[in-house]
Parts: sequence; C-alpha cells; structure tokens
Amino acid sequence: MIKKKLVIYGIGKFADYVHYVFDRDSEYEVCGFCVESAFNTEKSHRPNGRALIDFEELENHFSPSDYHLFIAVGNNLIRERIFKMAKSKKFTLASYISTKASVWENLRYGENVFVDEGTMLQPFVKIGNNSIFFACNIGHHTSIGSHCLMSVTTTGGNVFIGDYSFVGMNTVIKQDVVVKEKNIIGMGCVIDKDTETGDVYNSKGTIKRSSSFEQVANRFLK
Repeated sequence: MIKKKLVIYGIGKFADYVHYVFDRDSEYEVCGFCVESAFNTEKSHRPNGRALIDFEELENHFSPSDYHLFIAVGNNLIRERIFKMAKSKKFTLASYISTKASVWENLRYGENVFVDEGTMLQPFVKIGNNSIFFACNIGHHTSIGSHCLMSVTTTGGNVFIGDYSFVGMNTVIKQDVVVKEKNIIGMGCVIDKDTETGDVYNSKGTIKRSSSFEQVANRFLK
C-alpha cells in the first residue's frame, strides 16, 4: 500500500507519540515536523531523523497538494489557531482513529481528530474538527464539538460537549447532559446537570492523611 505523506506540527512528547502511532497504525507516513519559527531554536534539530521546518515556510518545503498535516498540540486554543493557519495555507488535516480503539462504522468526525488506542466510542457518536481523545469511554448518540480535549473521560448516552472544552481524567458526565462551550472540567469531577458557557469545575481532590506509612501498614494491611 502506498501511504499518504504527513507532516506533524509539534516537537514535544505528544508529537513523538503521534509520530509513533501514525507510522505504525495508519495510512500515513511521517515525512517531517514543523513548529513556528519562535519555537524552532535549534535549526539543525531533526526529530526522529526527520526534517524540522518553520511553520511559516511549510508550504515552500511540503506542498499542500502532496502532504497532509497533523497538529500535535494539547492546548485547545493554540491548536485552533494553528488549525486555522494551516487551512489558510490550503493544507488538509489528517485524523487518526486507532485500530486498537473500539469504534463503530457510523462514527462521524472531522479533520485533525485523534482517537487513541484506549478509547471506546459507542454507536452514533459525532466529533467536530481538531479534537483529541485519550482513553475515553463515550456513550451512544454523544456529540463532541471542535477544538476539545478529553482524557480518561466517561460519558453516558446522548451527551453534548461544546467547542473548546477540556475534560480531565476520570471525569464522569451523566446521560443527556449538555456541557456548553469553553468549559474546563478538572480531574475526577462528576457532571450530572447542564453547564453554562465558560464554566470551570474541579473536585475537592485527595486529602493527605497525618498518619505515616508504618502506622497504616501495621494497622490495616496485615
């Protein structure tokens, strides 16, 4: 099979992970990397042996008619900015749906979507552009907007999550709940009712006990 050619925006750990899975588990071959010139401080750096190009000059090295782009950036707003700039340069944004993920044939998704190997998407799920999923369990008929990031999140069925939302690890969202745009939901939250635009949630978190390891181990772990 002749693979499509791909350039990755980013040089961090996420970009390294993206390179690994795209090369081994997709129809794409990673041919190079790019970042904005302000972040390309080592012009001789070659991530994983591939060329590193200033994003501003990307189309002069990798033609949009021959190469796709994936934006490996975790921050939703920065990823959206790069997404819009890439579209203005006429690039098509690649998406990655892991073959190890659990998905159905009626999944609908846009460009620059990333679904990792630990994610399960039930039937009738819709995903907008430029959204990222790490080890999520998404219920049936759920719609997720553009420029979102969800990590180890569980939703019931028929949930709506608006654009630009971040949902942290081990958050649970009840069925039929509407999470409006620009929400930040921290690790370990339980969302059981609709939210408002721009809401920020966090759970109380784990409490550090005054007991020592030896006290607890001798009392309870015999």
